[in-house]
Amino acid sequence: MDATAMARGNPMQDDHWERLLHSLRARLRPDLYDRWFAPLRFHARRADRLEVAAPDKFHRDFIDDNYRHLFEEHLPLVTSEKLKLAFVVDESARPRPPAPQHPPPGGAPTPAALLPATAGPSVGAIPRDSRPNPRYTFGTFVVGESNQFAFAAARAVAEKPGASYNPLFVHGDSGLGKTHLLHAIAHAIMEKRGGGCVTIVSSETYTNEFLDALAKNGMSDFRRKYRGCDALLVDDVQFFASRDKTADEFFHTFNALHEQGVQIVVSSDRSPKELHGLDNRLCSRFEWGMRVPIAAPEFETRAAILRRKADAERLELPEGVAALLATHIKTNVRELEGALMRLSAFASLKQEPITENLARDVLADIIPPPGYKPPIEKIQEVVAKHYGLTVAKLTSASREQKVSLPRQMAMYLCRQLSGETYQAIAEKFNRRDHTTVIAAERRVEELSAEDPRLAQDLAQLTSRLKS
Repeated sequence: MDATAMARGNPMQDDHWERLLHSLRARLRPDLYDRWFAPLRFHARRADRLEVAAPDKFHRDFIDDNYRHLFEEHLPLVTSEKLKLAFVVDESARPRPPAPQHPPPGGAPTPAALLPATAGPSVGAIPRDSRPNPRYTFGTFVVGESNQFAFAAARAVAEKPGASYNPLFVHGDSGLGKTHLLHAIAHAIMEKRGGGCVTIVSSETYTNEFLDALAKNGMSDFRRKYRGCDALLVDDVQFFASRDKTADEFFHTFNALHEQGVQIVVSSDRSPKELHGLDNRLCSRFEWGMRVPIAAPEFETRAAILRRKADAERLELPEGVAALLATHIKTNVRELEGALMRLSAFASLKQEPITENLARDVLADIIPPPGYKPPIEKIQEVVAKHYGLTVAKLTSASREQKVSLPRQMAMYLCRQLSGETYQAIAEKFNRRDHTTVIAAERRVEELSAEDPRLAQDLAQLTSRLKS
């Protein structure tokens, strides 16, 4: 909705809003105005509060943190009323994303082939809370070795919903693209069927709607919404754990849809067998179709994600900076993109180009200085947190397996990363004899060669501590 439409019938008329923008435009550099101020919209006037809408949460927070004072200085110049400012999010103000590009015959597309092209599918009259995110399509998903299998399964489901893999269960750590794939599937099914009733929802929203329906005797409408759709996609089903009534309702919805051949797609941060606290009969349903893991992206994919994000935001991103960020941010795509936007915002404020030195300064909490060695205390803290222990417990005399193995891991990592002597490490773990550290180092080396899970833990902890 444009500023004029939102201002209609409001005490603050559209000419006031335009004068405010004109005043800000005259004060700011053109590139700064175009990137951060042009997307803003006059949202609403409520009593003594003026609401200004941004297209997403990051945009809203950036404006609120850095430019609120400009609005407060210029607002009295265009209206005699004393108004408070509130910055809100209105996703309808976002630009429409590119449509998906189909992969070349014989395999998944390369990252370069997945860059934006044309306008995405229409979402018609679908309720706002059930619409797929317009930014999350197959065309904006960067494919690499870590997610190629999940991407291929998602495309297969989108091509033949209800026939290929039903249900499709996508699992992996937070921030790796599960939500993106679910929304991309929803877009593709809607495009294929010329709209249709595709319902995509988070487990939290599903739970809240279920509880609201129970309280208001609205279960008939609730079931009609979720059992009368052409496809149901539910994000983060691990949050159904320990919510017995919600999980039970979803179990019956799952059965009803599956019997009708309706496509079901769910995501979780763990596999069905690891969904402790969730009814076994529901977990067994998740195993009926296709279960696909999605792993942390490798370096090449992380760099491609950064280049795609930079292209979308029209940023000049030197290869050296992309490599620097991709080297140090390894396990979370959202964190990777967020770091780039932090860097972009700072460069814009300082009116400087994005460089490696600037990246090291702005992202010092993520990118360690050259030659960085984590102190023993930091290693103890990270290992203890990873295994659900306190540092006091980790450094205690306990011989329980759940404590002794993490302690040995911590000692090993101290020796590998901190540069400290055996004796110094032993003292930090309340041990008099440095041979304890030597024994721990040997044991971890032996176990990591035999146990892939332990080796994976070791790699994750090493990566986290180096960053």
